[in-house]
Amino acid sequence: MKRKTLALILGMMISTVLLTGCAETPEDSLVKMKGKEASEKNYEEAEIPETQANAEETVKADKATIRDMVGAPETYQSTVTDETGKLKIDTNAVVEIPEAEKASAIAVSQHPFDQAEIDLITNAFFKDAKIYTSSSYFSRTKQQVLKELTTWKGYLAEGNMDPNGWGKDENGNYNLDIYEVIENLEQEYETAPEERVLEEVKPQFGLETSDGMGGTYVMDDNFIGVAVTEDGTPFRYILKSSGSTPMSVKIENNKKYEQSEQADALFFWNSYDDFSANNDIHLAESLPTEEELKTDIGISFEEAKALADEKVAALQIPDMELADWEYGLCTYQVNSPENNDIHIHDTGYMLYYTRKLDGIPVTYTNSYGGALEDMDSEMETWDYERLNFYVTEDGIDQVEFINQYDIGEVKTERVNLKSFDEIMDIYEKMMLIQNADTLNYEDGRNYHIDRITFGYSRIYEPSTDSRSGVLVPVWDFFGNFEGMYTEEQKSQGAPETFGNYDKKCSHLTINAIDGSVIDRELGY
Repeated sequence: MKRKTLALILGMMISTVLLTGCAETPEDSLVKMKGKEASEKNYEEAEIPETQANAEETVKADKATIRDMVGAPETYQSTVTDETGKLKIDTNAVVEIPEAEKASAIAVSQHPFDQAEIDLITNAFFKDAKIYTSSSYFSRTKQQVLKELTTWKGYLAEGNMDPNGWGKDENGNYNLDIYEVIENLEQEYETAPEERVLEEVKPQFGLETSDGMGGTYVMDDNFIGVAVTEDGTPFRYILKSSGSTPMSVKIENNKKYEQSEQADALFFWNSYDDFSANNDIHLAESLPTEEELKTDIGISFEEAKALADEKVAALQIPDMELADWEYGLCTYQVNSPENNDIHIHDTGYMLYYTRKLDGIPVTYTNSYGGALEDMDSEMETWDYERLNFYVTEDGIDQVEFINQYDIGEVKTERVNLKSFDEIMDIYEKMMLIQNADTLNYEDGRNYHIDRITFGYSRIYEPSTDSRSGVLVPVWDFFGNFEGMYTEEQKSQGAPETFGNYDKKCSHLTINAIDGSVIDRELGY
């Protein structure tokens, strides 16, 4: 039965889950390649390999696959530990390699986010929709404000000073000031219109809007509107261009907000697998089984993919294909300091699209890239290209589209690749090195790597060029880890263990050409 209880995901889950520390290491090419060498290196062209056709004849292997060339098995198993025995890397993984005959180094740059692109995106999703300014769409009439004001005054009359259950602070004062809420509503009532007047608008940058204090300002690098489709469905439509995301498009069905009893609820899509693997997530209702989930979704995977594929075609992005998908839960969280339970609002599919060039996809991970090396850095950074769809039986619920690439020249047609054995040697050494300092604040950590993939990733050098880079073949290592809290931490209330169960988290990325380690968060 479809759940319509709405909810906010557990913000950052447990902050320590995301701490995967890197040990101090020498300036070694294994750690990372910096400067122009990282994104402008002219990789050596590989010769077409030779292979033994039969006992008498050796021929050129024009049809040899990458798996053949690097000598990779279908599966790989190993276990390595550090000298203390407290850091363990357990690998029992499938080795996923596309059926391609070569890998290249390919230049990429930031696609212009100009009015022509905004118009194309608008037509792709909202060709026949009415688009309104957010200020006019979300404005409340006097009648709507009065209804809420009457409710709050009723609480006050009853002596209910904490109707939301937010509790008191350390000084005994209510976290919610009911008098302030009533005062704000009274002020809103004075300026609220008798009837809502919707103002149509063309999505663009540079529009003038109210600052909420009687003045106006120009939105030079953002647009916020609401698109109402022919069937009456409202979608939040947000365009931004700033910092590490010179192109950001977010589309979200607004119905769930309008139907929610929690006025300030936020909704997030989360992996079903992550929820089922993580016992620390507190759901208000029981998690459905995978079979129950399939029935609950109410739409087949093929139907969901067809809806997303149609929009991808309309966006006219070359070589963009579905790279991965998973079952998803749309959740919300009650806004209360004393209640952290997460509620399931809806179920559906999370579809991840990336480029696929000459049979090799850009590997999808949960990393956005574009991070800074330290908080004091003033470099301009660049997130990865990203196109995600979240689909329910009601259609596309949400879209995230970031930093579209322009695919440029092929810098090296057929790059030399390190052998699989060489890559595994680097992997096992670097997993121990990069996680060594976790033992400074944990009693131990066990990694379980169950998927090794070969695909493309973009690298760049932000200090020299923050809007262009190179797609290079890489190896990624996916799985999970369990960390053990120290006795001191447990004495202060910490549980025995914590973990990271995100199946889209790559725990190490290695350049398949030269064996250098790429920091997924930094993007190089």
